[in-house]
Amino acid sequence: MNKVKEKIFVLILKENEDKSEELFRLEKNSIIQISLSSCLSYKNVRFFTNYPLNESFHRNKYSELKWINTDRDILLDCSKSGSFHYYFTIDGSKENRNGQGYFHICPQLIVSTEILNENSLTCQTILSKCLGRYCEWMSRLEVSYHSGYNLIHFTPIQILSKISNSSYSIKDHHQINPIFQCSFEQIEKLVENLFQKWKIFSITDLVYNHVANDCQLIDDYPQITYNLVNSPYLRPAVLLDSILIQLTRDISQNQLLSKGISSNLQQDHLELIRNYLLNEQIPKYRLWEFYIVDIDEIVKEFREFLSKESFCSEKSSNEKLEIDHGKYYRLKSSIDFQLAKKIYYYQRSNVDKTEELIGISCEQFKSDLIQINENIRNDLNKKLERAIDNCIKSCFYRFFAYDGPKYKQISFPSIPFVSNYFSYPNQEFPHPDEINRLIENDLEYQMKIMAHNGWVMNDDPRRNFAEEGQDVYLCRDLIPWCDLIKLRFGNRREQCPEILYSYMKEYTRLIAKTFHGCRLDNCHSTPIWFAQEMMDYAREIKPNFYINAELFTGNISIDNYFINQIGIDSIVRESYRAFNPYELGEMISTISQSNPIGSFIQLNVLPLKSRKSSYLFYDQTHDNPSLIERRSVEDLLPRSACVTMTNSSIGSNRGYDELIPHYIDVVHETRFYAKWGYKHQQINEKTALISIRKALNHLHVDLSQQGFTQLMVDQLSNSVLLITRHNPENHQSVLLIAHTSFYQSNDKWEYISSLTIDGIINEILFEGILHHPQEKESVKDFQKSKEYLNGLEKTKIYFKEKVFLEESRCIRLTSPNSPDYTGYRTIEFTDEFAPGSIIALQISLLPQISQSISNLKELCKQFENPTSEFCQIMKQLTLVDLQRILYRSSNEEQADGNGFDVYFIPDYGQLNYCGLQGLMSILEKIRLQNSLRHPLILNLKQGNWLMEYIVNRLKIYSNTKQLAQWFENAFFYIKTLTRVMIPVYFDLIITKSYLIFLEYGWSLMTPFISQSSTLIRSLAQTSIQLISIVPDARLPLLSLNLRQPKPKQEIDQQTMETIQLCPSLAAGLPHFSNGIWRNWGRDTFISLRGLLLLTGRYEEARYLILSYGACLRHGLIPNLLADGKTARYNARDAVWWWLFSISNYTKMVPNGHEILSDVVSRFYPTDDSPLQSIGLHEQSLFDVIQEVLIRHVQSIRFRERGAGSWLDPNMTNEGFQNHIGIDLQTGFIFGGNQWNCGTWMDKMGSSEKAKNKGHPATPRDGSAIELIALSRSILDWLIQMNQQGFYPYKSVETNSNSMENIEISFQKWIQLIDENFEKYFWIDQTNSSKYVHRKQIYKDSINSTFQWTDFQLRPNFLIAAVVAPQMFEKTHIWLALQQVEQILLGKYGIKTLDPNDYNYIGDYDNDDDSNDYKRAHGFNYHNGPEWLWLTGYYIRAKLYWAKQQNDPLIIEQTKKHIEEILCSHKELILSNDWKGLPELTNADGKLCSHSCSVQAWSSATLLEALYDLTQT
Repeated sequence: MNKVKEKIFVLILKENEDKSEELFRLEKNSIIQISLSSCLSYKNVRFFTNYPLNESFHRNKYSELKWINTDRDILLDCSKSGSFHYYFTIDGSKENRNGQGYFHICPQLIVSTEILNENSLTCQTILSKCLGRYCEWMSRLEVSYHSGYNLIHFTPIQILSKISNSSYSIKDHHQINPIFQCSFEQIEKLVENLFQKWKIFSITDLVYNHVANDCQLIDDYPQITYNLVNSPYLRPAVLLDSILIQLTRDISQNQLLSKGISSNLQQDHLELIRNYLLNEQIPKYRLWEFYIVDIDEIVKEFREFLSKESFCSEKSSNEKLEIDHGKYYRLKSSIDFQLAKKIYYYQRSNVDKTEELIGISCEQFKSDLIQINENIRNDLNKKLERAIDNCIKSCFYRFFAYDGPKYKQISFPSIPFVSNYFSYPNQEFPHPDEINRLIENDLEYQMKIMAHNGWVMNDDPRRNFAEEGQDVYLCRDLIPWCDLIKLRFGNRREQCPEILYSYMKEYTRLIAKTFHGCRLDNCHSTPIWFAQEMMDYAREIKPNFYINAELFTGNISIDNYFINQIGIDSIVRESYRAFNPYELGEMISTISQSNPIGSFIQLNVLPLKSRKSSYLFYDQTHDNPSLIERRSVEDLLPRSACVTMTNSSIGSNRGYDELIPHYIDVVHETRFYAKWGYKHQQINEKTALISIRKALNHLHVDLSQQGFTQLMVDQLSNSVLLITRHNPENHQSVLLIAHTSFYQSNDKWEYISSLTIDGIINEILFEGILHHPQEKESVKDFQKSKEYLNGLEKTKIYFKEKVFLEESRCIRLTSPNSPDYTGYRTIEFTDEFAPGSIIALQISLLPQISQSISNLKELCKQFENPTSEFCQIMKQLTLVDLQRILYRSSNEEQADGNGFDVYFIPDYGQLNYCGLQGLMSILEKIRLQNSLRHPLILNLKQGNWLMEYIVNRLKIYSNTKQLAQWFENAFFYIKTLTRVMIPVYFDLIITKSYLIFLEYGWSLMTPFISQSSTLIRSLAQTSIQLISIVPDARLPLLSLNLRQPKPKQEIDQQTMETIQLCPSLAAGLPHFSNGIWRNWGRDTFISLRGLLLLTGRYEEARYLILSYGACLRHGLIPNLLADGKTARYNARDAVWWWLFSISNYTKMVPNGHEILSDVVSRFYPTDDSPLQSIGLHEQSLFDVIQEVLIRHVQSIRFRERGAGSWLDPNMTNEGFQNHIGIDLQTGFIFGGNQWNCGTWMDKMGSSEKAKNKGHPATPRDGSAIELIALSRSILDWLIQMNQQGFYPYKSVETNSNSMENIEISFQKWIQLIDENFEKYFWIDQTNSSKYVHRKQIYKDSINSTFQWTDFQLRPNFLIAAVVAPQMFEKTHIWLALQQVEQILLGKYGIKTLDPNDYNYIGDYDNDDDSNDYKRAHGFNYHNGPEWLWLTGYYIRAKLYWAKQQNDPLIIEQTKKHIEEILCSHKELILSNDWKGLPELTNADGKLCSHSCSVQAWSSATLLEALYDLTQT
């Protein structure tokens, strides 16, 4: 048995997503992985399905499936066939459904040991009544076998109506048609014999909707039909029906000649008939009386009702008065008097007497009733006009339309004006006057008047058109089937008559037991609940029961709804509905379950996407008129060949292959099919299209079973279709060229262009020509045999299989075709290739291309073999190497000086990265949508530039040279392929290598990363993205006396200087990636713990710490490093983040305390010293740290070197002045002035127009809250290091000639901070300062120049609450955190300012050139926009302080809150083409085009938060 290769299809659940009308079709034994979208990942999601796990299927029995891993997935092995419902809840309940959908598992059709692909079916429909006696069936069915069909659809085999003998007018569903002279058991044996002997499956119709007029069941149980007792609303429709029947009688008897209407109907009679009905006949019967009330009688009863009421309301109700039509007797409609009382009977001014009040109420009541009756009459008149217009249209079609039956004369009852909608007792049609009496007075007669079934054009099939209020029968919207009675199932099981349910269930059992499947006749009108239960029952009997359906809804979503609800495996489609070759080609493309040629090779794990329905595509069904009559004889061959090439199940009707040139009437046909044989009136392989059909059917099965899953449909001319089926595994193709003949052919046709073929023409599979000489055998005058169903006999048919190219009658090869010829093959069409001709070619690859594909497949195996060449190359790579391979921005690449930049795609633009991620961000989308016209795909097809780019940029570097050579080898093979194939194999190589590089990168990190969730691993990629060596942004040289490990060194070939290969950390991409703007002291050390320590990049972290330490000056590290030689010292916070990072290093790195003894070669040992050479002035790191503390206690005062416009064109003179120190009364760090901005909120105004130039948007001078916290944390750490013997100092002692000596112990310093922090920073409810805007928050700073800025609600206290929680009172901080949650928390980031603050502007636009002081040139950078790095600290603060509240409920709620935040970030990072988190967003999480797309600290702090979560 063929084993289907397992694929995993990922179904992602999303909140409030109803997928009931999407179709998720899967092959049996597929695996579904149910995963949560980011927005659900934090919620208590429960997943339920009625898929039977270890038991039989019960539709209403649901099992809960459990999540299995950290990402919360479920794996479901789909080993059972059917349509299964799922739903999920998000509140932990079982009942409150939040989303739902269906997955449909196709049944397996197994022949011998082979699983027949669902698209491999070749079906022939056979009118069972034309098979004759059972003993003759096999001889007639043998025709199907020799025609190559593997599925036979039998029309109903039950007793048919004696009245019509229609194949679908079933008199008794439980009894076999007596003409067969057999039993169900015998037919079951025949079905088994067909399968065992000829490998033919069998299905038959299940006809649930209706029964024959003469069915005994409806005589015995009329309640199962729509009659006037259970459906009294049909009374007016019955009376109208009788009026129309009487019209037929009167016209046929020429009673209306005086009206100008005769039985010999003319088109101009139609308007006369319309006027006659609407103006004379219908009004006589006063149909409105079935709907209106008897006003006088109702008013009288209402008056009596009111006279007995004691209560009168003060005012009228606004409710609407409604009429109850009851049983629809004339003038018997009623009113709800209680409702009428509320509306009309109320107290009125100047009316005191009850009788007078009643009188006024009744008069108003009567007035409204008159209007209501009038409205009813008007509405009814519109419906009657519509009804008669529908009748006129129906009559026109039957008598005058070109495609109608073209009756000539009205005759009662055989050729009526219009068909009757109802069946009448004894098939008699009383006069409307008599009907009028009977439907009022004769209950038994009313029980026997039954509604016919039929078809409503363009209707919503989900509604029951026979129910009350639909008015289909009154408005004559129905195309009726006059031999069929519509059955009344109700809307649910409880409403269905038990006798009907039991009857149909037994019918279902008989069919399911006998056949392999069914065709659901008129499925669109079958109540869904009933079809569900019957199909469930059928599959209980036969698990692989195949369900085909006649389903024409005109709407894909509604089709899917039926398919999902019932479990339909395929639905019928008809090529007859294509009216020209283009439409036929479109239909083939639409119906085929195919991808375009050149589609991508999908990974084994792929999204579960909604698919198109599976179709059973007929060239002609038993319901279609003859295509010979409607098109031409010649049309049959190319049409059936084109249908053969469709990648779906296909079908035809018995008689098509025999060239029977007329419609085989399902109602009136009484002749039998011909038998197989070589005698007169028998059929054999030489008959008509029999042998051709066999070849076509075998081709169809081979194409499906052998994996020809790709399709292309093209036109070589208006009438010539070219259809290609392609196998993406072996790259063989089959081309069918069909010269169609939609209209009667003649001796001339348009020129057909020559065809060029890329590949070797292996053989002509077959060619055929069909031509019918009308002069010898006119189709119009065809003589039907009285003995059997006969076809045309004079048709000229040429058909030959396995034709040598030089012997073809249809084509000429005008180029070489030998394997060593590498050019295109060219064919031209001969004059014999006339309308009605076909030819099929098998094409294979050139040998060299085939060999290249084999080589590429071998290369792909290397990805899974750890000892392979590729994996050995990969194991030599570092994370810095991976940054070059996977990422590298434009500026970084240009800075290398090797002439490379990101790749540019015409009509698309530049990629984000030079490395593979730049491609993958596009390829993932292309592959998912199969976007073969994307500019990237076109670029690959047009040339090899991209492959050469990948190789050449990696070849330059020694560490990636081997990898470049491996890619070069792979690309060599790809370049030899056809241009259509190149994107496929390029994607395969790039995608597989990219995925293994990702896994390898994670494997080089800590278990926290490598063994963690998708979000954590995605965030860790930022560590690779941003850490690299960039020539124009090198770190300062480290001491040559550094202990091991030391950085690698090399000689710069341009400057001949010794350089150390120490990677630096970019602040963000693309804006902060190279040059002076790459290395920011603040950003580096805010990010260091998350991106380097948590990922295990300890060596790089150490080099960063020591590099910045070497540049210490004024007791500060640089804000902008610029290799240390032109550093700028304008950040008073960066040094504290540096010290904080050192503390984290010692805590997290094994033997991390050793860094304190590392040698630092100082660039500037004093403030004024010139740049020192490496090794000239060296200190231990602990002495450098101590110097920072000393300088701050001493107080730092300096003016920036080079102050002036060249250093900063926007800063005022005062801004260059710096004064930083420690307030020895409080222990607080202070610094800055109103003209500079020395913390992370460092936006300097630059707009002269808006007058904000030189004005810091956020000076934050004074004591900034996070700096106090950082200093306290560092002091606490130094005390520990001192106690452990790793740090030689326990106090700060100044020694200066210019000021008094100061000594303060670390412990005393901490004590000062702790004593003063809450006192100075907490704003409680009693604070009466005029600057207070919000209470129960922490100030952002104290002692600022403007004072009011201290009181602004900003998020910086979040940092303090994490790094130095000892300073906070737990009740206060929890209240403040709640304020942040309610006021500052955004979708992804934290607002940098209270939205109620005057200065708040939520959207950042650095290009704003307005006059607005608050926003011009992005002045609001930190005054509103939502920064993502703060979210990490918010999460950490919430988590830490929730635990301190000592309330388990608070902890649980906090975790859920945090998970909700994180889900948004997961969604953001996965959807970001840069594959990182941005710097900031605008208000409410709107993406900001001026933000960095990847920001170091955004990912870093979130990783820290996730680490904290994993530790809880």
